[in-house]
Amino acid sequence: MSTEQEESYEQEGEEEEEEQEEETRFLNAEDVTVIATQFLKRLGNRQGIRPIKASLEDEEYYIVEFDLTKKTATVHVDATTEQIKEYELKEKEPEPPAEFPVPLTPRNIMILAGTAIGSIVISALLGIQSIISGLL
Repeated sequence: MSTEQEESYEQEGEEEEEEQEEETRFLNAEDVTVIATQFLKRLGNRQGIRPIKASLEDEEYYIVEFDLTKKTATVHVDATTEQIKEYELKEKEPEPPAEFPVPLTPRNIMILAGTAIGSIVISALLGIQSIISGLL
């Protein structure tokens, strides 16, 4: 074989390697989030889909977590084939009701104390005024 033929075979081999690299392109977190969002929309979750976290596990699959209106979703996406391997929807735990209707911050405590003291002073002044006017 001539050197020209060897060079052409080498160039063809390099081109095939480049094509294989392009075919086995790994996804990034943004691409996986889009895939998982479209999947959740196909399941019927149209509104209130907010991604929380996308992480690569063992360079095999991505785990994408979502906050839905009343649920949380976890979707596992294969990093090479772009297929959904697993998903899970969980109901959110209801938040416990507040114990006191007004949060007890130092500012609110001062306002409550000032209101109580002010009402005592005003009622005392009104009581004193009624006694004085009764004597006259």
